Amino acid sequence: MPFKKGTSGNPIGRPKGSLSTTTKLIREHISQAIDGNKIMEMLEKIDSPTEYINAISKLLPYSIGKVKAYEEVEEIEHREIKITFVDTEAKEEK
Repeated sequence: MPFKKGTSGNPIGRPKGSLSTTTKLIREHISQAIDGNKIMEMLEKIDSPTEYINAISKLLPYSIGKVKAYEEVEEIEHREIKITFVDTEAKEEK
């Protein structure tokens, strides 16, 4: 193995969580399509506020990015701890 476990071959590389150039370009193109093309015209034709919000909410992740799902932490089984003091009665009597 050329690298130690946990270390990168390129420690100065792209920071974790940052977007690649391709992702930025795709989001930019989708945003432009939503802002300036037929999608806006189609959205304006929707009369129901509920349907309009549903349509926007489905398109929004493609222009601003999806949020990672919440990761649930595994619960640890509770253990009972019993502490017994030795010779406590003998010391109290003295």
